[in-house]
Amino acid sequence: MKAVSRTPMRVPKTPRVHQTTEKHRRETSEKAKDPVNVFCRVRPLQSDGDLTSLRVKSSTTIALNPHDQLLQHHKQNGAQREIQYIFKHVFQSDATQQDVFASVAQPLVENLVRGRNSLLFTYGVTGSGKTYTMTGNLRHRGIMPRCLNVLFRTISDFQAKKFVFKPDKLNGFEILSEEDALLERQHEMNQRIAGSGRFAYRNKDSDPEIASQASVEPMPLLGLDEDNMYSVFVTYVEIYNNSVYDLLEDSGIQKTLQSKIIREDAHHHMFVQGVTEEEVKTVEDALEVFQMGQKKKRMGHTVLNAESSRSHSVFNIRLVQAPTDNQGENVVQDRQKITVSQLSLVDLAGSERSSRTKNTGVRLREAGNINNSLMTLRTCLEYLRENQQAAINGFAHKKIPYRDSKITHMIKNYFDGEGQVSMIVCINPRMEDYDENMQVMKFAEMTQEVQIARATPIKTDLGLTPGRRKANKLFKIAVKNLNELGMSEAKDLKVDVGLVYSLGPDFPFCQVDSPEAEVKIQELMHYLEQRIEKRKRLRANLDIKCDNFRQMLMNLDRDNLQLSTELASLKAVYKQERERSFALEKKVRIHESSIDVLNNTLTKRDRQIEELTFKLNEKENLLTQTEHEKEKQKKNCSSKMAVESDKNKRELEIKLRQQREKLHERMRIKDEKLRLVSNIIRSEDSAEHAALAELGRFTQREGSRPIHSANGVICAGHANRHLCHAPTLSIRIPTPHNQGVAAANNRHRRSRSAGDKWLEHRAANPVPLGTIMQPFLKNRKSVTKLTDMKTLTEHGANKYCLVSQEADTDGDVETKLYKGNVIPTCGGGAQGVFNDIECLKQKSPVHSPTRKRPSNGTMSALGVASALPSTVTSITVQDVASRCNLGIEGHSNKKTNI
Repeated sequence: MKAVSRTPMRVPKTPRVHQTTEKHRRETSEKAKDPVNVFCRVRPLQSDGDLTSLRVKSSTTIALNPHDQLLQHHKQNGAQREIQYIFKHVFQSDATQQDVFASVAQPLVENLVRGRNSLLFTYGVTGSGKTYTMTGNLRHRGIMPRCLNVLFRTISDFQAKKFVFKPDKLNGFEILSEEDALLERQHEMNQRIAGSGRFAYRNKDSDPEIASQASVEPMPLLGLDEDNMYSVFVTYVEIYNNSVYDLLEDSGIQKTLQSKIIREDAHHHMFVQGVTEEEVKTVEDALEVFQMGQKKKRMGHTVLNAESSRSHSVFNIRLVQAPTDNQGENVVQDRQKITVSQLSLVDLAGSERSSRTKNTGVRLREAGNINNSLMTLRTCLEYLRENQQAAINGFAHKKIPYRDSKITHMIKNYFDGEGQVSMIVCINPRMEDYDENMQVMKFAEMTQEVQIARATPIKTDLGLTPGRRKANKLFKIAVKNLNELGMSEAKDLKVDVGLVYSLGPDFPFCQVDSPEAEVKIQELMHYLEQRIEKRKRLRANLDIKCDNFRQMLMNLDRDNLQLSTELASLKAVYKQERERSFALEKKVRIHESSIDVLNNTLTKRDRQIEELTFKLNEKENLLTQTEHEKEKQKKNCSSKMAVESDKNKRELEIKLRQQREKLHERMRIKDEKLRLVSNIIRSEDSAEHAALAELGRFTQREGSRPIHSANGVICAGHANRHLCHAPTLSIRIPTPHNQGVAAANNRHRRSRSAGDKWLEHRAANPVPLGTIMQPFLKNRKSVTKLTDMKTLTEHGANKYCLVSQEADTDGDVETKLYKGNVIPTCGGGAQGVFNDIECLKQKSPVHSPTRKRPSNGTMSALGVASALPSTVTSITVQDVASRCNLGIEGHSNKKTNI
């Protein structure tokens, strides 16, 4: 690649040689000065119930009310104490982003196009709307995207190709040749395809915020020099904890950013060494680069602001412009002709009070660094104002501490007279922010008193024709149109948009007796040398133009003679061709009349064909409709036959099922009757045999003899032990001796305070119950056999329960609980009287005719003595009124068996 000499950033000021600090200060004081433009924007209240601490009196005045005045604002007779502050313009809470941009930032963009530097920064407490004013959101674009939109809209047709201007890493730019620029563009394309480096492919439509912010096209600005070529470069840095970081740096594998150093170039301008300068060609590219840096910016959550900026951010827009050559096509390869202007958009972090934010740890350290940098900025502006007053009064100047903070060190040049400075003060009108707003207002009032020297940009004059670029473009369009019309000689035409015959501006003013006479003489000599060199160049150009003009006149005379001869011959040819054309026209008219007759005949035939075709289509439609109706009738008949057959089949099945069910029901009723008769017969026999066996066991074990009672109840035992059946279910047992039965009070009632004690008599292996309702007997004693009378008397039981289980005709398990009272007898024994029956039964909800009927249900036997079998015939109860009472009496002494 061809080596190109580097050029430093061109300063938009009058050229100067190296001077001392005193001379620079004196020259700066002699220049025209402008005050810092301070604007105020009031944020809307977050809720209607919040109290406001300020009042907008006019478009330039704000009144700040103290706390006690706010509490007594309803008292009209009280003294109105308020503090008024005047700004260049006050934007109320209903002001739009476009209003703020048009008043504040649009003049700065005009300065940028004209080659002047500008600085715009926002100032205010945290949560006052600084970031929203600077960048905006999806629906409301801020100042930064609007500046880019207006800038690219203005220079859209005058941008240079990419990499024509290239940063030299020393705050200046180089001009690359067309070949070198082409190589750089090819290298960028290769990296984007490979997806590596900072030129990696990025989808422009991936971020909805970028598409939204670049959607509106504003009107272009006026005053653009159309004979220059322009390129836009952007940088994005942040100052976090008083350290500078490049947000556009390609960190690669390393996730944390490396801090940068602020240096001073050869022209005493401050810049960040090694900062990434991205060349952008559209507003979408610029916003995409901004979003990449925004992802790396430090943001945090505090009590006062959910998305609080924890660092100062500086977004620089640098516009590089250089004049074109005499044809207006390429940039002049002269680094001295480059002009660089810069617009710095600074979003300062908000000042915070730790007593309100409750910050600790990292957040507290961040807040401390933010407050220190803002205090340094305030100190620098105060010293500037004091130095201006000291210059008027003749006092010594104070040294301004720019280097105490990185943010003031970076923007130092603007306050030294390198461009226009504007500030937007953002105010949150809540009453809670009154103290902070008071300090912000004082800072804004002091800032307006600072005067900044006005920078005068230099307009580069090469002596070339103004408007040459547009003239060359129009000439090329005209030549192209002539070539399309068939004029081949148009490609040899040339346009002269060369030098303007002027020796330049007037002689500069100089005073020989001044202390700087030597410097002025050197400048004058340099100016005269330029005029002499320009005169020689103009003379040589004039001679060349005169020779070309003579040659052109001779060529025109020769061409004129040749064209006259050709014209005479062409006239004769034209006359012959004209007569021939008249004859041909006559023949054409005759043939046209014949063609009209044939066309009429053809039209009639076509009409007849259409009518016949229409009739044929009608016949085909009728035939098709008839066939469809036949098919439809056939389908209807088939469906009706199928429906009727299905209906008859279902009715027959239903009748067959009903008859089967009736037969099954009759069989079940007969079986049930037979089972009931059989159970009655078996129960009578088994009950008598069981009673006799039980009485025999008790008589043999206790040594008693059977006694036949007078009331029809059979009792067994000694004088004090009896086993009796109630009259409801009596079992007669013949005995050889007659003896009286021990008397028992059936109405005996135990004290309720003692509680019921149950004696549960159940089988050894009962069938498990699957019911939800389970038998529950509190304070019970379970037995499987009554082998000894002590079992009934020792536990003090006053309740007796006999558990019986059997299967019904459907095979379902039925559990019955026979309950009774244990009543003491006069002989010291006890007898049981049954007074209640409970039945638990599980039954299937679906009738199953295929289930086999059980032969005979069996009940789990409750062994009263070892001679009784384990299972006995169950007792079927037909009526609740016929419940049986069973009395059992026992004694502790054993008697002789029966």
